[in-house]
Amino acid sequence: MAISTDEIKALARLAKLEFDDERCETFKEEFNEIIEFAGKINGAIVGNSSDIREIVGEETQYAELREDEERESLPPEKITSGAEAQNGYFTVRRVVK
Repeated sequence: MAISTDEIKALARLAKLEFDDERCETFKEEFNEIIEFAGKINGAIVGNSSDIREIVGEETQYAELREDEERESLPPEKITSGAEAQNGYFTVRRVVK
C-alpha cells in the first residue's frame, strides 16, 4: 500500500505544513518506506514472531535494540499541564467532518 502525492498534500494540509513539490516527493518516498517497514512488522506480529530482530533484520541502523524497561509514568497532571485537558484527557478540536 503506497501513499500518493495527493494524500501527502492532504496530510500536510491537516498538519498545517507547507511543502514545495520537491519536499513533497521526498516526504512521500520516506513515508512509503515507513509504511513498508510497518507492514513487515505487522506481518511478523500476525506470524507470532517473538523477536523484533527477526522482523527488522539488517534493515535497522542499530547494532542492538535495547530491551524494554518498565518505568514509572509521569503523573497525568504534569502531562496535561501545558495543554487543554478535561478529566485527565487531552481535548482537541475536531479536524474530520
